[in-house]
Amino acid sequence: MELQEYEKMYKLEKAYWWFIVKRKIVNDNLPKNSKRLKLLDVGCGTGMVLYDLKSRGYDTYGLDIMPAALKFCKARGLKNLFKGSVIKMPFKSEFFDIVTCLDVLYHKQIKDDNEAIREIYRVLKPDGLLILTDAACPAMHSRHDIAAHVRERYTKKEICRKLSDCGFIIKKSSYFNTFLFPFVFVMRKIDNLINKNKPVSSDIDNISPFVNKFFKSIFLLESNVLKRINLPFGVSILCIVKKPKTKL
Repeated sequence: MELQEYEKMYKLEKAYWWFIVKRKIVNDNLPKNSKRLKLLDVGCGTGMVLYDLKSRGYDTYGLDIMPAALKFCKARGLKNLFKGSVIKMPFKSEFFDIVTCLDVLYHKQIKDDNEAIREIYRVLKPDGLLILTDAACPAMHSRHDIAAHVRERYTKKEICRKLSDCGFIIKKSSYFNTFLFPFVFVMRKIDNLINKNKPVSSDIDNISPFVNKFFKSIFLLESNVLKRINLPFGVSILCIVKKPKTKL
């Protein structure tokens, strides 16, 4: 991600509709009793997810390859931060109860996403939980993706196959950010056309409190639907998977 994108994220992540509800979706799928479970956030970015989960009682660890990201995490007062790649993590095998991998596999610095998934599998304890989100709909590739250093966007079938091939047991798989999908798709296509010769920038930016509240209310409604059913399309993909209790 471009440096200015980290700066924007750090400033907006606490109150911006997308980040607020995505954190809720993560929390909806976590164990209700943390019991000081060890949790790793792979590609922790500016650390708001870690900050939130630490406040809920998890023993949190953050990993990111970008020094700028870790600097912002430290500014939030977070500890247990490590610089490194998901391809080769500085942790012993079967160390974590939970791993969150939120919009990471798509990144252009990850040359082999299958290797990244195998490494996550390695550091998880038997019966450990992985919560994964990533970019969906290859047709939605845009200037936003260029700014975020997106290598590719996935289909749900593709992600599930990669996770299953590694040995994970799929507990839930769904698209999300479905209700706003038509709006996001059209706006990104328009942006591709009218701003194609301008410097790239992500969708994440200051918006009016009214618009932020409006989008948040729609996304919150969807998050409650997502708890009950899987959605057939969307801007993103959610997968909840477990490592088997015993070796297959």
